[in-house]
Amino acid sequence: MSQSSLAEEKFDISDVYEEKGRYCRFVQTADGSYVLKPVKVPAHVKAARAEQRRRREIRRHAQENRQRAQSVNARSVAFLAVALMFFAMVCCAFLAMQNQVYSRSVRIASLEAQISEMAEENDSTEKRLAASENLLEVEMVARQKLGMQYVDEDQIEYYTADDSDYMLQYGDVD
Repeated sequence: MSQSSLAEEKFDISDVYEEKGRYCRFVQTADGSYVLKPVKVPAHVKAARAEQRRRREIRRHAQENRQRAQSVNARSVAFLAVALMFFAMVCCAFLAMQNQVYSRSVRIASLEAQISEMAEENDSTEKRLAASENLLEVEMVARQKLGMQYVDEDQIEYYTADDSDYMLQYGDVD
C-alpha cells in the first residue's frame, strides 16, 4: 500500500475510536520515520465488543435485581411483622377454642358419670323399698280383710327359681 492510497482513504471517527482504544498501524513517512496512523476497526471486533458490552449490562442488571430482591426495607419488615401478629392471633384463637372443647368434654363426662351414679342409686333404692315391705302387716291384712288362711302341707309344691331376674353390674363383662 502506498502513501497516496493511505492519504486518500477517509476515516469515520466512529469507526476509529472506541471505548477500548483505536486500531492503528505503523506507516513510514517520506522522511523515513514511522508514524502511527488510525485504521478502520474491523466489523467482527466491533461486534465482539458490542456483545461484551451487552453481556456486562445484563450482568449488572441481574446483580442490581439480586441486591434489590435481597434487600430488606421498612415496608417488607412491617408486612412480615403484621403477618406474624396475625398468625399468632389465629394460633391463640385456635388454642383457646381447643381448650374450650376439652373443658366441655370433661364436664360432659363428669355429668354422665353423675347420671350413671344416680340411676344406680335409684335402682338400689327401689330394690330396698321392695324388700323392706313389712311382711307381718301384709299377713294381718290378708287374714282379717281378705279372709286368707295358711296352706296345708299337702297344698305346697316346691320349685327352684333362677336368681338371674335382676343383676347389678359394676363393670364390663368380657
